[in-house]
Parts: sequence; C-alpha cells; structure tokens
Amino acid sequence: MMWFLLLLHTAFIEAVIAQGETRLILKNGSHPCEGYIEIYNNGTPGHVGEKYWSRKNLKVVCRSTHCGDPVNYTTVVAPWPSKQMWLNEVNCTGTEKHLWDCHHPGLGVSTHETGTRQKIECSNIITISLDGFECAGAVKYSTNGMEKASGYFCGDTGWGQEEANRLCKSLKCGEAKEISNDWMVWDKFRDWKKMTIKCSGLKNIDNLWQCVTEESYSCQTPAAVICTGHDQLRLTGNASNVCSGQLEEFKNDKWQKWNPVNNTSSNVWCEQMHCGKEASHSQLNDSIQLTCTDNVTVVLMDNKKRSNCYGEVHIQKNDESVAVCGTPWSKKDAEVVCRELNCGSVISNEAKTFRSTKEGIMDNVKCSGSESSLWHCRARHYNSRVQCSSVAYVVCADSIKVNLLDGPGKCAGRVEIQHEGKFQRVNADGWTVANSDAVCKQLNCGSRRDLSTPEQFSQGSNDFLQKTVNCKPKAKHISECIEANSNNPAKDPVAVGITCEEHKVVFLTGESSCSGKVGIEHRGETYWLSGSNETWDQNSANTVCRQMHCGEAFPPTSTPNVNSKEVWSESYSCSSNDTSLLDCENTTLPSNYSDTIASVKCKGKIEVNLTNECWGYVNVCANGECGDVCADTWTDHKSVMLCKNLGCGSRILDPKLSLKASTRKRKVIFKGLHTTTNTTDLSQSIFIKNEEKNYNCNPHQAYLVCSGSVKSKFSSFRDKCSGNVLVKYEDQWLPVCKTALENTNTQKVICGEKCGMAGKTIPYFGPEFTDHVIEKIECEDVAFSITACNVKISSQKSCERGGLQCSNWRKIALTDGAACSGAVSVHSENTITAVTTEGWTDREGKILCQNLECGQFISNRTTKLETSLITSFNCAAMENPENIWECEKQTSKSQNQLFVECQDKSNITLSDRCYGAVKINNVEVCADNWKPEYSLKVCQEHNCGNAIAGASGGEQALANKQYYHVSCEGNHYKLGQCKRFKDKCQGKLLSIHCVYSVEFQTTQTCGGQIEVNYGLNWKKVCPLKSFHQKHKDTLCQKLGCGNHNKNPINSKTQAPKKVETSLTCTEDHLDIRFCVEQKSCEKVQPAEIYCDGYKAEIINPIQPPPSPMPVILGVALSLLLVIAIVLVVRICIVKKAKKKAMNFSFEIARKLSRTEVAFESGDYEDVKDNEMEDLSLSRFKSEAKVIMENDLQSTSSFHYDDIDDTPLTAQAATDADLRDYINKGDPNESTDGVTYEVEDPQENYDDIEACPEITQTEAEVHNSTQTTLESVAEAPQGLVEGDDDYLVPGQDG
Repeated sequence: MMWFLLLLHTAFIEAVIAQGETRLILKNGSHPCEGYIEIYNNGTPGHVGEKYWSRKNLKVVCRSTHCGDPVNYTTVVAPWPSKQMWLNEVNCTGTEKHLWDCHHPGLGVSTHETGTRQKIECSNIITISLDGFECAGAVKYSTNGMEKASGYFCGDTGWGQEEANRLCKSLKCGEAKEISNDWMVWDKFRDWKKMTIKCSGLKNIDNLWQCVTEESYSCQTPAAVICTGHDQLRLTGNASNVCSGQLEEFKNDKWQKWNPVNNTSSNVWCEQMHCGKEASHSQLNDSIQLTCTDNVTVVLMDNKKRSNCYGEVHIQKNDESVAVCGTPWSKKDAEVVCRELNCGSVISNEAKTFRSTKEGIMDNVKCSGSESSLWHCRARHYNSRVQCSSVAYVVCADSIKVNLLDGPGKCAGRVEIQHEGKFQRVNADGWTVANSDAVCKQLNCGSRRDLSTPEQFSQGSNDFLQKTVNCKPKAKHISECIEANSNNPAKDPVAVGITCEEHKVVFLTGESSCSGKVGIEHRGETYWLSGSNETWDQNSANTVCRQMHCGEAFPPTSTPNVNSKEVWSESYSCSSNDTSLLDCENTTLPSNYSDTIASVKCKGKIEVNLTNECWGYVNVCANGECGDVCADTWTDHKSVMLCKNLGCGSRILDPKLSLKASTRKRKVIFKGLHTTTNTTDLSQSIFIKNEEKNYNCNPHQAYLVCSGSVKSKFSSFRDKCSGNVLVKYEDQWLPVCKTALENTNTQKVICGEKCGMAGKTIPYFGPEFTDHVIEKIECEDVAFSITACNVKISSQKSCERGGLQCSNWRKIALTDGAACSGAVSVHSENTITAVTTEGWTDREGKILCQNLECGQFISNRTTKLETSLITSFNCAAMENPENIWECEKQTSKSQNQLFVECQDKSNITLSDRCYGAVKINNVEVCADNWKPEYSLKVCQEHNCGNAIAGASGGEQALANKQYYHVSCEGNHYKLGQCKRFKDKCQGKLLSIHCVYSVEFQTTQTCGGQIEVNYGLNWKKVCPLKSFHQKHKDTLCQKLGCGNHNKNPINSKTQAPKKVETSLTCTEDHLDIRFCVEQKSCEKVQPAEIYCDGYKAEIINPIQPPPSPMPVILGVALSLLLVIAIVLVVRICIVKKAKKKAMNFSFEIARKLSRTEVAFESGDYEDVKDNEMEDLSLSRFKSEAKVIMENDLQSTSSFHYDDIDDTPLTAQAATDADLRDYINKGDPNESTDGVTYEVEDPQENYDDIEACPEITQTEAEVHNSTQTTLESVAEAPQGLVEGDDDYLVPGQDG
C-alpha cells in the first residue's frame, strides 16, 4: 500500500498554486493598463525576472490584467530598490490565463537580478464612471476611453467602503456616503459584462481597475455608491402633485431652498426626482419654482377603491394608480405617507402579501423621515411595471373610530373599533380601565362606570381586532391606544362591553309587561318621568311603547306622585318617527312639574317562558312573534327571576347539553335583554331587537334548567324503595354518583313519604348507557323535595354510580319452585311476609311477572300458608300501575299463600361436568363483580357440591360483544332469580370449578408430591398445615395405596417455588375434595405424601465433576507443540513437497482434523492398533500441513529469497461438522480455526527436490456417532467428481 501511494505521489508531483493567493497588476503607468509588472503572493509584492521573456509572456500579462493585447514593451532601469523576485525563467505559450500558469521553476525559486524592469503597455484604455446621477450611481467601466461603456463592477463581493471612497475621490465627489445598490434601476446591467474586484492584499494601487480579478457570469447586483457630493432634491407646496412646487435641497441635515451653483439643466432635476422632463420653471427671489411633465400623487387603496387614511400604498402617476412594493417597508416610510395625506400618526404598517404578485412602480423604499412625499424618498423608481411579492400597507390614526353597540343606551354596550374600514370587536382579555375611559371620553359619555355586577352585552358577529389596545391614563381618543403589533387570535375570545357614567335607560313598572309608570335609571338611581300635560303627550307615549317593543300607546295617563318620588329633571318632545325617548328634543323642567308621574299602557304584549315548561331554551313572544334570545346577555340573576316567574323553583341547574356546539336554527328575535334595579318580571326588561337577517347567536341561545324540573325514582320495579337511584334531568333519567347519596338529607328527600327514613347506600347494578350522571345532590335540612336541592350534572366517567335502600324497603321472593315460579313472599328489614291470594287476579300476575323480568304470566295457584305474617296485592283501584308495589294492601285475613308461575325458565349451564364456563340461556357471564356465593348456587344447582374457593375466571371477553352481568341478593334462591343485564365485559368471562371435579395423584407410585386437578391442569399443593391424619389416610385410600405411611422418608430437595393450590381441612371434613382451595403460597416445597404402597426409587449417587484444570493444561501444551511443528514443517514443505504429496497430505490433514474434533467433543470409537499407529505417524509427518489461521498470517511476512514471488493458495476445509462443509460449499473456511494449505496444482515445482523425510502415509479414522447426514448430497462449491479433493456425499473420505 505504501509503495502504491509513493508511485501515486511521484506521478502527480506538480505543485498547484491557488489563484486566490497570487495577483498581478501593472503599476506606475499613465493608466491602469500600463506600467511595471508587480506580483502579490499571499500579500507580499514582488517582480518578474526577464529570463526567457517573450511576446507570448506579454499576451498573458495583458490578458490577466484584462487590458487587451500588448502594445509596447520596454526594459528600463529599475526605478525603486529591488524587491522579492517571484517569477523568473517564465516560458508561456500565449494561451495561459495567468502568468503563473506558464512553465517556470516555481514561485520564488529562480532569481536573477539584473537591475532592470519590464514596463508594459496594453491596448485597453480604462475609464470608470457612475451610471445614474451626478456623484451617485452604479459603477461602470469602459475599455475604450468612454467611447462606449463596456460593463459594470459587480457588487456581490469585494465592493466595500474603501473601494467606494477611492472611486468618489477619483471622481471629485468627496467621499462615499452610502454604498447600497437598492435605490435605482439599471436596465443595462443584466446584458453587460460584470467584473469582480478585490483590493484587499494590494498596496498603493493607482486605479480601481488594478483590483479587477475576473469576469463574473453569476453577478446579481452592480457595485453602486452615493457620494457626499450628490445633491438630494424635492418639490414642495403642491399637495395634488408632488412633481410641482418649490425646489429644495437636503443639506446639513435639513431641507432648504436650492440655488444651484452650476448651470444644471432643469430636465436633470426632474429626471433626478423621477418626474419626467421640465414642463416649466421660474425663479422667484431666492427660490426656484419647477413643474415637471409627470403628475404624481400618493393615494391609499382598499379592495381597488380609494380609502381614507388606511390601505395599500399606491402611486397615482398621470391618472394611473400603481402599487408601491413592500420590500422593504418600515414605520418611517409609513410616517411619511400618513403625514403627506394629513391622516395623523401611524397605527400600523406592514408588507402585505397576496396569492399572486401585483404590479408595482416603486420598491426598496428607504425614507429618512423628513421627505414631503413618499415619491421623494430614496427608492427604485420603475418606468415600466415590476412584479411585487408584497405591497406596502399603512393604517393611520384618523381612520380609527369607536362605537358602543347592542346596549340599552348609547353610552353602554359592546365596544367595536373601526379599523381598516371595518368595525371589529375587542377581546375582553387584556382590556384596561384606561381603555374604557378613553372610549367614554371620545363618545362624550364621561368616564367609565364601575358596576358591582357588570352588564352583559350581545357578543355580536364581527371579527375580533387583532391589535393590542393599550391606553395611557390621559388618552382621549382610542387611536392613541392601538399598537402596531398583531395579536395571535385567542382560542375563545369574549367581546368586551362597558358602561359609561352618562348611561341612561327608560323602563316600565306595572302589573303587565307593556304598561306601568315610566321611569329613568341613571348612575344607579331611579327617577320618574313627569306626567304633566305640558310635557307628557301622545308622541312621547308612542315613543316609549316603541322603545319597549310594545307597539303603539293608548292615550297617555299619569299618576299622582304620592310618596314624592324624585322626578327626572328633563322633559322630552318627540316626533312621530322617534324610537328612543332619550334621543328626543329635551328641555329642563321647572321645579313645579313633579306632582305627577307619567304612565302608559301599550297595545302590545311580551311573554318570556321556557320551551319545556321548567327547562329548555328561553322563548320570547312579542307582538305575536316568538323566538330565541342570545345567551351572551343572559345572567344567573335573570335565570333565577325567570324560574320564579314560571313557578319552577328558585334554583338553576347546569344543562347537560354541550351548548357551545349548539346548532339550533330557530329565529332569534332579540339579541339580548337587560334589567334594571326595579325589574321583577323579565317581560318588563329592556329588549335589544335583532335587526340582522340570519343572525346566529354567539356562542348559543339562552338555555336553562330550573330546579322544579327535577324528579327522582328507583330504577327497579321488582323491588320497592331499593335499587339504583335515577334522577329525571331535562326529561332523561340519569344515574347518581354514590358519593351524592351518602348525605342523610339527600337520602331523606329521595326516600320521601312512601319509603320511610334514610337508609343506606348500596352498589349500583346496571348498564352504564347514559352520557351523564348526577354528580351532586345538595339538600338543606328543611328540604322536602329534590326540587329544592342543588343538583349538579357531570360526564359519565366522573364517579362510581350508586343506589339507595330506604328504611321501608320491600323485595319479592319466589321459593320452592323454579327461577320464575314459586311461592310468593315479601322480604323486608328482618321480616319475611307471605303473600296471600286475597284480591289476586291474573292482572296482578301479569304485572308481577313483568316486574320480575320473567316474561308472560302463566298461572296462579295456592300453597299452604306456614306463617302468620301476611300481605296482599290488589290493583283493582289502580288505572295503570307501573309496578306491583302500587297495589300492595295490608290484610289480616288468613288465606293460602300465593304460588305464581311465569313463562321464562332460566337455563344455567357449565361447559364441562362440574366445571367450566357458565352460561345463562346460552350467553356467557362476565366475571366482573362476581361473588363466591354465586358460584356456590351454580354448583349446588348442578349437584356438584361446593364451589372451589378462589377458582374462577376464564377467557378474555371480546371487546364488541355483550355478556350477562349478575347480582344476587338475599331474596334470590336460584341464580336464575338474580338480577342480570347484558353489556360489554371489561375483564374475563366467568368460569367456575366445583369440588366434584377434583382429582388427586402423586408424582411417584403411592408417594411423592401431591398433585390436584379440578378442570384446569395438574397443580402442586402448598405444605399441609391443616391436613389431619385421617385426611392423609383418606387421600392414600383414594389413590389405591392403603393408608398413610407415618415413617419418615428422605425426599429429594428442590428449589422453592410458588404453589397456587391449598388443601385446608377441618376435623369435620369427611370428603377431602371439599378441602381444595385456589390459594397460593410463595417460595415453598410442594406438599408430599407417602402411602403404604410406596416403593423408593434407586437413585445413583452423583459423582462430583472432574476438575477441568488438567484438561486445560493438556490442551494448552498440545497447541504449543502443534504450533512449533507447523512452523518447522512448513518451511520444509514449501521447499520440497511435490503436488501429489501435498494433495495426499491435505486428505490426511482433513481426516486428522475430524479426529481431533471428535477427541475434543468426547465422541469417538475404538481404533484398531494398526490404525492408531498409522494415525500417530500421520500426525507427526503430515501435521506440518496444519497451521492455525493466525499463524498463517504471521508467517506470511517471512522472507524467502529462494522462493518465487508467486503467492501460495491456501484451501481450508471444516471437518468439525462435515454437513456444514457440504452445505456451505466453501473450501476456504474452517470453523475449528485450523487452515489447511495445499499447493496450487497449476504451479511448477520441477526445480524443487522431494524431501526424503516425508513419505506418503494414509490413516483411516472411524466415523463418530455424530455421522454426516446421508441425505446431504451437495458437493462443495468449486469441486467436481473425479478431483482428488472431491468428497463423496455421505462418506468419510
């Protein structure tokens, strides 16, 4: 590898000189293409020697300096002391790009100082100027002395302040003021040549052309400069045309009249201001009045229409409006526009983007802030249209207005701010007191009014303002408060509403909704309108009725001011068209006009109710038209008032509907309603009429639930005063959380008169089919009905559901029959009462069978009465009883006990005899909440004894399938009588095991570890702690082994383990099957028993394993001996061995390897004496052929001068497993780490003598028990039948 790298290095030994490190210029000439050659190498200047100098070299010099062709060449005495000679003996062909590309010994390698220098003159005459205005523009160059411009300097790289200063000074324009190129358009730049420059590293240059490096084909922008000698001009005094007015110059940081020193053409001034040509100009005193040919005005546009003080910024040039591009667009630029249009300060500015580009006339605007017009700002002005990716946009202060909407008066309501021509709502989050004050002041409503309970106003439907409103304490106009930044839209914004000090409202108070005394509420005080005939007339009365949405008024009346109530100090003179009394012409009343109070009776009527009596949507009917009310003005105070008005209780409850997602489409007549301190009936509220078509409430219509709509009951008809508690809530019966039923007051209210006193909570049993639950029921001590309680609703997953059992609970029991037939009894607290046949008919039988969920009624009969405690049922007086308990009658007449038979017959099955999956009517049962006593019922009903304790649970239930859930109580004697329902099962299905399925065995004949099987599988048993001697005898007898052997027997100790089955017997147990429990114990020795018939097994003693140390030492010594022999024999073989000997040795080595593997594994057969002798001889004479793979690598670096360079070819075979060898087919790998090397049969060994010490030896080795599979018949890859190395599949060589 090293030799290869050395050859590669010598083949490409030429040095590469980076162009960026070496520069060549012509210096000290009359122009940049004449002078002495100076080379800079890494910033160090030097010159060129004259050795071998030719005209071809001159061509390369002129080409590399971009100076054309050589014109003249002289050798002169060096004009300055000698410097570093960088190049000498340069020999060019004339086609090279740079002088150092020519043939030469190297930079700084050859030196020959002669005291002379080459002075060269090339053909190009370079001039550099500015394309634009005087002392400002893009840097362009000419190679023919300004006869025609040749190209531009590139501004992408290399153009900086130092280069710009050098240019401005050379043009006598002072110094560089700015070097940006974004203020003008150079149409020829794209088509002309672009030259890159780099002055860094060059010293004392004479001309910028000396900095030119190369022509650029990817340059994007020209080098440009504005020098201090450039005059910035503007025209002022004509608002309608910025290209006409007094000519001014920006000088000494201020604008002043301009009197040009030189005789510059006025056309130049107009062109510099992008105003076309001169139309007229005159000089008046010390100022110049100039009018150019273009008429230019700045305008604002919104949706292609001119807007007032906001919108897209456009330039109207000669009656055509074109946009100003927004790249970039700053606040300073926007301030110039707002000031120019007399629109106040800037509220916001932005570069607004659109889906497609727009045509523009200006971009890259950069105002200083002092300009009289945007047109005079520094920018790119386009004569033709340009495509803008964004458009300049501005909002000025004078476009901002504010209103209070949807309130009961003009000084209260929802705040909406006009921004960008649209009224928009304001989010209440972040709204401040100072903001409210500013709005009230702007509307002449005084300051804000603080209310203990702020009024709620309609939310409206306009968009929300996406600007921050933040007023200072003394702000008088809302435009002072709007900040330029945009807020991210809030998730659920709420529109802010305010009430100002000067807010006034008119109201009526009387016996009906549209009649009564006329009052005015102001600042929380109540005043009454004067009823004087001089001030209270029909027009005023009509106006009040219209304002209250009550139609027209009957002739006005007045009532005496009996209690000297305070009368409003003003009277109103209304016209027939007025709709608000407070908007009518008003006059101040004299003091003697307070004797009467104005009253009115309107022709209309207003009603307020709920759509479902005591719950539902708020419904308002006015003048024969009904509709909903929006909820955004609704409050709890109004809800309580309405519930009381309707006689539906005095509490309001939470609705279970998700009202935020309400899609109710009913017509909305009123957006909202507002009350005063005098309102006692909602029908006399101040209603806000909806004037919009297709108005949708935001977020929804008013909806409420009064406590008077709530009822409670028990879910089950089969039991009385006991079971799951259900509460009727919004016409749906909902379950109740267990915690809600634990309060004694709540229990008393639910139990009521029919069910006695408070009882106890019981578990809920039933499907969870509803989306909601009753989470709380809070009742006071004096509450007599749930309608007086506070009921709270919640989602279904919020709690554990519960039931209640009152003191007077009753339950039906059927005995001495089947699941749905038997003698009828009533169970109650500590009492069982027989049901007699008194008053019993088929009607009662049908009701009972239905209540018990036992299908149709079949028959009644009687049975002997065995108790004196009796009761009866008679439904004759009941029209449509829901349950049998409504028909219960007390009786003292002793008759026979009732026996009822219903249609259904519950079929309880097990999947196997005395164990397995339980099914009811062929439906599996869920194991959730299953109790052991239920298993006992099943086992006893199937004559299978008791249920094995702890043994239950079967397969996992399917997710989308329904199963039976079961709950048994004291009055249920059969599993078919237990309560049940179908629903999904979250856990496992039920599987039980009865004791008569139990079997026993021991791990040995008549002894050993005890094993029990009860339908699952054979299980070990925990140590016998409560298993008496008689039980042990019983177990041995069941095993057919006589009695228990009391003699101690030494058993084999095993590692402790977990055991899942126990045998727990008492002295009373006669059948040990009843002792079995599925009860685990940890880290124990399983229980054992030994009976009389037990015979001990003979166990051979375990010999300790031999120490591995001798084997390890033997293997290590053998390996060392093999390695030594391999090293010695290898040398001899390489020199002497013949092909036949080598092939033979390979075969022997392969057999030997297999024998060694057999030795290592311990599997080998007897070997005959002569075979062992041959094998021994073979090991010592041919083992030189066997070397370790690692040894082969280490010896491959030995030097053998007498051996040809032809490499040896090594072949390896794996004999440790011949089947792997055949399958893999790879003769070059050995899994036992041994490599067999065989000479290549193609090699020539005529010059090598045979080694006399080596003779051909064969060894036969018998196959071990791990023989090669005969079925493997594939030959190794690379060998064919007939070759010496070919192995016949299934044979051993």
